[in-house]
Amino acid sequence: MSVALAARAVPRKWSTPRWLWTVLAAAVGLTVLSWLAATAVLVGSRSAVSSVKDDGAPAYVSARTAHAALSDADRAAWQSFRSGAARLIGPGQRFRDDLTTAGDNLARLAELDFGGAAGRDLLRAVNAQVVTYQGLVEQADATYREGLEKLGYAYLGYASDLLHGDGGLLSRIDEVARRDLRGIDDRRDSAWAGGRLAVGTAAVGVVLLAVLGYAQVAMARRFRRLINLPLAAASVLLVGLLVWTSMAFLHVDHAFADASDHGVPAFDRTLQAQIRDADAGSGALRAGRTAPQSGGLDIAAADKAQRPLEAKLSDATDTRGLDAGLPLLSLAVAGLSALGLWIRLREYRR
Repeated sequence: MSVALAARAVPRKWSTPRWLWTVLAAAVGLTVLSWLAATAVLVGSRSAVSSVKDDGAPAYVSARTAHAALSDADRAAWQSFRSGAARLIGPGQRFRDDLTTAGDNLARLAELDFGGAAGRDLLRAVNAQVVTYQGLVEQADATYREGLEKLGYAYLGYASDLLHGDGGLLSRIDEVARRDLRGIDDRRDSAWAGGRLAVGTAAVGVVLLAVLGYAQVAMARRFRRLINLPLAAASVLLVGLLVWTSMAFLHVDHAFADASDHGVPAFDRTLQAQIRDADAGSGALRAGRTAPQSGGLDIAAADKAQRPLEAKLSDATDTRGLDAGLPLLSLAVAGLSALGLWIRLREYRR
């Protein structure tokens, strides 16, 4: 057969059954694609939020609390020495309580392991410095009680230098906190947590809606029927699913952004105020000046400042029931689309 005859043998237009099968395949295929895309974004965004909620935010909170506790421990030790109470009680119960608080939070940091291998190495260095700091304060206490006051104050000064000096204990804890904060920001700025993939998912749904609309109009012309009820129902369900999915993704994005942009800074302001007061007090006492008496680290205020952050992150994990609704409605859209086209196929065969 010549090329010209072969070309003429190929039909220039698709037959109606072939067209119906093609539209059916396109509708079902796009439905499956839309479901898979939306599920991927749903799982990815939830994973990003859960990582921050379960690990990132608690790690950052623990690092900042450990810093505040050690700053207050330094102030408590200086208050005990300057008041003369150290002759009876050493650095004092508040100092010991602060060290316990700092140790508990550093242990929690190690359990969370949010900073990876580099973070683990840094934490080991921090824990070693905490032991050294405690040993210097105990040495200051021992020499002070023996009547060697100047030597006792010298040891206490060395301990303070270990805390506040360049590359000291507090600066390393701040480095841990900055690393955790960068991890939170990375997850907030990830593709899964952003809006670009959600927009792409919505675009697939809009294309599917256009296909269903085209099929409805085209079949009305071919079969002289005003409306195909299964296709109309599929279109209505699809519009509802698109609105539901978009609202759920927008809610997750807004709540996550609120936690990152407002919840974390609000918590940090509370801890930073306590740290500034403690550092100012210990600095004044070390210089021989008077400092206001303090009740110590306000753990209750820190916990209160942490609760809004936890609430915002918990809210960001709420997908408004989309986990169950997405597969069910996607299946319904695919089934109704296939049914509407299959009915026309059967009519044509008759």
